Amino acid sequence: MEEIEDKKEEGIEPEQLGGENSINSIINRQKRKEGFLKNLEGGVSILKASKAAGIDYKTIWNWRNDDPEFDTKITAILDSRIMIVEDALFLNAAKGNLGAQIFWLKNRSQGRWKDKTEQEVEVNHKGLDYEEYKRIKGMTKDERADFIAELSEIVRGERTGDLGAGQGSDKERPMATKEDNISKL
Repeated sequence: MEEIEDKKEEGIEPEQLGGENSINSIINRQKRKEGFLKNLEGGVSILKASKAAGIDYKTIWNWRNDDPEFDTKITAILDSRIMIVEDALFLNAAKGNLGAQIFWLKNRSQGRWKDKTEQEVEVNHKGLDYEEYKRIKGMTKDERADFIAELSEIVRGERTGDLGAGQGSDKERPMATKEDNISKL
């Protein structure tokens, strides 16, 4: 008998073991399912409902896979909770709760109510010519890091000047404008 109880906890039913009367086993399983569903209707999680009914969590999942009607009952209970929250949200929105109103409108009327705005941005840029590509490709890791830092400063408008001006004398290269540097991108 103890072995049968151990197997029940593993999700194996007595009729699969050839023990106990199959009819009594089916009735017992049905009572256990009903106890679980009653606990679940009380508002607890599936895990807590299974523990309260004395049923292993894995057994519940096995029953859900094997018994579509049982699975449908569980889904209906969980869906009813969602409906309760939706109704409460709507009532709060109707009573003037601004947060509930905003949430309701954003989620129920997404085409008209949303936070994000869409903007089209066109970017004109020139690709790197082969010589510039070779120069960047030939840089060491540190030189590339410096180059990126200079580029970031120029893009943020913190400085103007030719990219890579640190390589060689400033007198050898004319100072470029911010627009000139951006067009090199």
